[in-house]
Amino acid sequence: MAVSVNLSIDESGLSDGVVTGVRDPRRLRAVADADIGGHLGDPDLDAVVATLRLASGSPMVTVNIISADQQTYAAEVGIGAPCTSVPDTLSFCAEVVDTGRAMTVPDAAAHPVYSQNPMVLGGVVGAYAGVPLVDNGIVLGSVAIFDDHARVFSSEVLDILRHQGKLAGSVLALRRSARMDALTGLPNRALYGDRLAGALARLERRGGMVCVMYLDIDDFKIINDTFGHGGGDAILIELGRRLTSVLRPTDTLARFGGDEFVILCEELGNVGEAEHLAARMVAATTEPWDIQGRFTSVHVSIGFAVTDSASAEASALLRDADAAMYLAKKVPGSTSVLAAGRQTEPSLPNH
Repeated sequence: MAVSVNLSIDESGLSDGVVTGVRDPRRLRAVADADIGGHLGDPDLDAVVATLRLASGSPMVTVNIISADQQTYAAEVGIGAPCTSVPDTLSFCAEVVDTGRAMTVPDAAAHPVYSQNPMVLGGVVGAYAGVPLVDNGIVLGSVAIFDDHARVFSSEVLDILRHQGKLAGSVLALRRSARMDALTGLPNRALYGDRLAGALARLERRGGMVCVMYLDIDDFKIINDTFGHGGGDAILIELGRRLTSVLRPTDTLARFGGDEFVILCEELGNVGEAEHLAARMVAATTEPWDIQGRFTSVHVSIGFAVTDSASAEASALLRDADAAMYLAKKVPGSTSVLAAGRQTEPSLPNH
């Protein structure tokens, strides 16, 4: 068989704005948010790979979540391992994630790049076909079939692969909806709790500080009474957008309910960095708010707690930050207060 080239299965590719790129920080955050381990045990994803194996006759089928140089098989048949480590430059599925396009490699051993893939060198993989695994506009990985010999996959098999790839994306969307706030699209309390636990666990390895911030809107009831709940919802959505725009890509902004937002910041060098982030968030709210054609102002209060101890309790940090937020509401001329025994004179002007 002649040396093959990558052949797009879906010539239209993905729509504009879809996030691709193995090492794109937005994509990596979405992969972390998905919280999908190897051999997940999800019956719907298991059904996807079982269906593809029967339809394609391929000995190996995967639902593959891609992180840097790592392939994690949420569901698989024929691989036998929950994950593998293959350099991105040699990974079939990493190419699908990087380009956001489906591809086939009919003769992997003759391919100028993928012939060096460890599974090809070992005689395990001879042919490949994969499609992007997309959720919420982000390519998280791929759904792929592998054969142990060179093979040109039929158009019927490739159609089934494409449809099963979309089905797998729908499964992930349902999982995500249980961990996201329906109104703002931000992480909810459950996802924030998982991230905070992970941040504290990483403190021991990485050092630095972890900061928890509580933020809410002053007199939100008056806003609802003035503009109605539709107007209040519009403010919550816009507040989430404004806060996200000034936070770092590695920070987490979550909505716990009502007008209550909680922020998680990792790898801070000192308390001053937390104060700076709080100041940026307050500043983001100072621009006029156009609600239903009427302009208004929105005031927020922030309380935060920091720790450099991996043994710190998540519940204590949340409690201290919450208490500091309510203290900030009572301190004239201020919008933020540092808690946890390290309270400072609030330095942010009220507005």
